[in-house]
Amino acid sequence: MMKKTLIVFLLIGLGIAGYAQLVNNPSISIKPIASLSITKVVTNDSTTSVYIKIVNSKQLPPFSLKTRDLFIRPVSDPNNLKLLRSVNAPFAPEKHAFHTLNEVFEFTLVFKALPKGTKYFDLMENDTKRDFYIQGIVLDAKLNEIIARGFDCYARADGNGALKAFIEMANTDLYFEYGLAYFNIIYLLTVSNRIPEAQEWYDKWKNRFFYDKTLLENEMTRMGIKQKLK
Repeated sequence: MMKKTLIVFLLIGLGIAGYAQLVNNPSISIKPIASLSITKVVTNDSTTSVYIKIVNSKQLPPFSLKTRDLFIRPVSDPNNLKLLRSVNAPFAPEKHAFHTLNEVFEFTLVFKALPKGTKYFDLMENDTKRDFYIQGIVLDAKLNEIIARGFDCYARADGNGALKAFIEMANTDLYFEYGLAYFNIIYLLTVSNRIPEAQEWYDKWKNRFFYDKTLLENEMTRMGIKQKLK
């Protein structure tokens, strides 16, 4: 009888534990505010919680979310997972006004749970204008490590190290539908005046689908990169 009781408690304990995933400081492809970051994403069997931080690195206007009709979804998935609740999130007409330089404002959005094994997801308003959007939030540990390495190398003026990392990223996951890796590869090759190599990657870029393609094409034009390529 005691053995059966122990087995029952063990099964209950396993059931309570369930599925859980914690990702600290995930990489982001597109965001509405440069100083916005996600400090962590926590997913369990019933919810996905997104912890968001905004730093007033330069004087930002008052921050507000215009609607509670927010959702998350795995990249390119048509199924939207609705917002369940929030902590400290300012929904209109409420707003958070920044008063001091480098002031930190944090809030949390809790949604229905992402499917197990999700590698990257979007967070957006269910509105045609979509003033608030965070796209390409990376949960995959390997991709996050490569992206972090690439930006770290670039910050240390190690262009070759950054280029190597972003090429590794582009070749690691052919289903990552954001142009972050390709854009950085083309940029790094162009500023190094390695135009034939940049052209090769731009040709690959043109033949692939990216959700943020128009945005990044415009950025290439603004930076004078596209003018050097065919």
